Amino acid sequence: MMKAAYIEQPGLAQQIRYGDLAMPIVGERDVLVKVLAVTVNAVDTYIRSGQYQIQLPSPFIIGRDLTGVVVEVGPAVTRFQPGEHVWANNQGYDGRQGTFAECCSIDEQLLYHLPAGVDPYEAVTVLHSGLTAVSGLSRVGVQPGETIFVNGGDGSIGSAVLMIAKALGAKVIVTSGDEQKAHWCRELGADHIINYKLQDIHQVLKELVPEGLNIYWDATKRFSARKALEVTAKRGRIVVMAGLNHETVLPVGTFYSRGYTMYGFTVTDASTAELRRYAKQINGWLATGVLHGRIAERLPLEQAAWAHQIYETQNLFGKLVLSPEWKM
Repeated sequence: MMKAAYIEQPGLAQQIRYGDLAMPIVGERDVLVKVLAVTVNAVDTYIRSGQYQIQLPSPFIIGRDLTGVVVEVGPAVTRFQPGEHVWANNQGYDGRQGTFAECCSIDEQLLYHLPAGVDPYEAVTVLHSGLTAVSGLSRVGVQPGETIFVNGGDGSIGSAVLMIAKALGAKVIVTSGDEQKAHWCRELGADHIINYKLQDIHQVLKELVPEGLNIYWDATKRFSARKALEVTAKRGRIVVMAGLNHETVLPVGTFYSRGYTMYGFTVTDASTAELRRYAKQINGWLATGVLHGRIAERLPLEQAAWAHQIYETQNLFGKLVLSPEWKM
């Protein structure tokens, strides 16, 4: 038996239970991982609450990401050995059990080595955001010298885009309404920070980049296509990745006559081959120190329900990190 945080059916955070479940089965191509750290992402709350209408096993162990140590490998596994530090960020979906447990059995095709010297407790905070960032940046093909604007740039995904885009040689403008988070963005290399609480974002963008942005990345739930087009240069690229029920008006004539391209994506539907390519990039950014996270609070795994409540009700500066090794 092992300890795990799980739900019987989708619902409120308070419905998360913590208790004994059977150890996962290790198939021919599976790797049994002792979990060191997990975190809470927005997608975790969507799955747990039922906002994402997907089939879940019952009981369902929550969680998408983990860092851990290999303890056992299936007979057909070739890429991993016991004792190696690893990470995963695509569990808890498509019939797979999640990561909020003492152990997790993972198909070796969805597991990746953690670079030597990388802190597993900090790394877990940037796995999902890093995956989202490299997935989107791979689509738009950011080039050195280009200007990218990240609306919601002080959030976990926005800051990951900021870190990687700067490393790729881009000029990056972000929004923030919190001085602590704005200071964090400055430390990460943001070229300009717009205070969305005090300033008109799009008016400031017109003044800062009169020739127009090359890339407009919206990580908020209130994307406006009209405003995005007004500040984006001809043949610019627009990324939209939030707002499940949000609608916007698209000025079609402006869109096609100026040659814009708009991208929408989720990381949950990425193929195994795509995930492997993205993982290689993430490992490169982790190993060089480009991609790094911030821990808002450390909690024992048994406080998973409380962690989900905090995530859904508080404006966190950093990520919640939970571990089966930490006790109350």
